Amino acid sequence: MALANPENDTKVTFHTLRINDEEMDYSATVGSIPIIDQKSQTEQARIYYITYNRQGIENFEKRAITFAFNGGPGAASMMLHLGVLGPRVVEKSKDGTRLMPPPFRLVDNPNTLLDITDLVFIDPIGTGYSRMTGGADPTQYWGVSEDVRCIAQFIQSYLNHNGRSTSPVIIAGESYGGVRGSGLAKVLQDIGVYPSGLIFISPVFDLGTIQWSSLDDRALALTIPTYAAAAWYHKKIHPDYQGDLDSVLQEVRAWVENHYLKALWRGNALSEEERDKIVEKLSQYTGIAEDFIREKNLRVYEDDFASELLNDKGLALGIYDARVTIPGTYVDEDDPSYFLIGGPFKSCLANYLKNDLQFESNLSYLSGSAEVYEKWNWESGRPAPKYEGTVSLGYPNQNEELSKALRRSDFLKVFIASGVYDLECPYDSVLYSINHLDLPAERRNNITLQIYPGGHMLYTNPEALAQLKKDLEEFYQDILGE
Repeated sequence: MALANPENDTKVTFHTLRINDEEMDYSATVGSIPIIDQKSQTEQARIYYITYNRQGIENFEKRAITFAFNGGPGAASMMLHLGVLGPRVVEKSKDGTRLMPPPFRLVDNPNTLLDITDLVFIDPIGTGYSRMTGGADPTQYWGVSEDVRCIAQFIQSYLNHNGRSTSPVIIAGESYGGVRGSGLAKVLQDIGVYPSGLIFISPVFDLGTIQWSSLDDRALALTIPTYAAAAWYHKKIHPDYQGDLDSVLQEVRAWVENHYLKALWRGNALSEEERDKIVEKLSQYTGIAEDFIREKNLRVYEDDFASELLNDKGLALGIYDARVTIPGTYVDEDDPSYFLIGGPFKSCLANYLKNDLQFESNLSYLSGSAEVYEKWNWESGRPAPKYEGTVSLGYPNQNEELSKALRRSDFLKVFIASGVYDLECPYDSVLYSINHLDLPAERRNNITLQIYPGGHMLYTNPEALAQLKKDLEEFYQDILGE
């Protein structure tokens, strides 16, 4: 077994996978790349990765390479790796809403992207096995812009070290990976690596648009359509709206824009008659009782919604996937939609590293780190102040970086996948950000948005995962011209 240390920290194994009745040979590598301080030229940290390369490829200039990471910040790449993109994935229930009993198993993934692209799963510093070396301070890399520069250095080093600097580069990020990936697109261009594509799964770009970072009216309003989708799924929406979900959500979005936002804007200036109309319609769309909406002054936040929708049945919803329920009221640490995947993924990864990839380390694999999140420098992701000598107190927002990367490169394309039942990073928050990018019309055509029948980790629903693979096949074909 190979131990994780600077002298001997790489292990390569060889495998075979059958996709569409065709056998595919591939290699799997667990390794690390040093992160070098540019001033002192000394090693500060090592970022560990797991990469998959299809065997038998002769022309690497046409073989795409995809760098994938999760979000957090403070999350390793475990979810994208064993949930959607990798050659093996954790076994799921029929629709992804039920916790599978032990023994937890990995199964071959017919929806892997390995038939299309080589894959590199990155664990940022403080996650996975990635650590500082020589007693350096990790917080120098724990921040919005600091993290982007670090991952950019890793990607450039990986490409150069492996002779892939002319291969088409794709960046794939989930959740906070939207912030990281948007910043990366621009910074990679700055250092001479021009990505061909960006893939975002359940992303956030502007932290002012989602409730876990913002409690302002904009974030709340952008969640209302997801409340309606959850109410529709659980048959709590008004009977008049129990038909086609897409049509219902179009109506809800129009109502939010034309009526709900105006009501929140007016505040106490709203007449009782106007307030009653808002309460009635909001109750019909979301399934939440009118008295509760009045008590909350028209503002029902996601934890309240998760506890209230099925309160009559003694159940709470998951924030990550509103289809999933648990007895009692909503408690963040007991979120049922995360609980049903956390244990299986961690158990399977530990077994996979040791037995399949034949890699062992004297370090603990950190699938998630509260320390990284708690010490994160959010200020470095805030937009620059408009006037000299002032400060920006806004939310971290990478819309400008994404806009600039797209304006610079006419071949850069973006694919965004969202789950309709995702309360963590609702689809409408993504739509809002995309609609506010500073782009000419022809560049906006480079962005594709798709919505799937799932939650934040939409790929836990096998139906959504299969459709996602088909859509990504088209995305890669568009980029590679095949």
